[in-house]
Amino acid sequence: MLREALTKKFEHAEFRMRGKEPGRLENFSDAIFALAITLLLISTSPPTSFEQVRRFAYELFPFLVCITLIMLIWHEHFQFFLRYGLRNSRMLVLNTLFLAIVLFYVYPLKFLTKIIILFPIGLLVNDQALLNDLSGMIRAQDMGQLMIIYGLGATFVFTVLMQMYRYALSKADELGLNELERFDTKVSIRTNLLMASVPLMSVILSIIFINSWVAGPASGFIYFLYTPIMFIHGKRADRQRRELIASIQSSTPD
Repeated sequence: MLREALTKKFEHAEFRMRGKEPGRLENFSDAIFALAITLLLISTSPPTSFEQVRRFAYELFPFLVCITLIMLIWHEHFQFFLRYGLRNSRMLVLNTLFLAIVLFYVYPLKFLTKIIILFPIGLLVNDQALLNDLSGMIRAQDMGQLMIIYGLGATFVFTVLMQMYRYALSKADELGLNELERFDTKVSIRTNLLMASVPLMSVILSIIFINSWVAGPASGFIYFLYTPIMFIHGKRADRQRRELIASIQSSTPD
């Protein structure tokens, strides 16, 4: 139902949908994303006491963050196949690589979000037991290594997505992409390149400060760059798109 609702939404966009009917490749991909979400759930042991129930309730917050991030990645993947409908050996290889990275990405994502989100909650509610558990999960000097693992996962996810869009652009003539669709494809390439560059910078900082307590905060704060970078990129792309549409309309005979 979600796929059908989103398909109807995209039908009103200025991009022809060449993959409206999902193939086995898309169905398999959806199953892998469902498995990734399942792994988030089954990685948590069922509570056997009230204290564990209370702790389980805390974990709702990092779980929601993980689900949101995975669904954003799924949405980008869904939009790609809906737009281009590419199903060939090259796409099979790229898609398999993409899904493998997503599955690898699940556990580092949950581990990191659990530390980042539950630590402030523990301080807020003064839950010393929770803080002690979190402190025992990882040493401060090991945060750099965790950020490297997480950053590489995020970098590769968006790098493969970028390669998928680049491949679609190389098939522009075969797919019959018009001028506006080619522009949107190029914007998607730049978007995923920027999305990959931020975690890559985080990885570089983590390597520079490896085995130091500075590595975690320094590499973590890099992710705040997403907001200004994507805002500037989005505003620039929107302006260029409006100018392109105006140019196309002015050159079209009445």
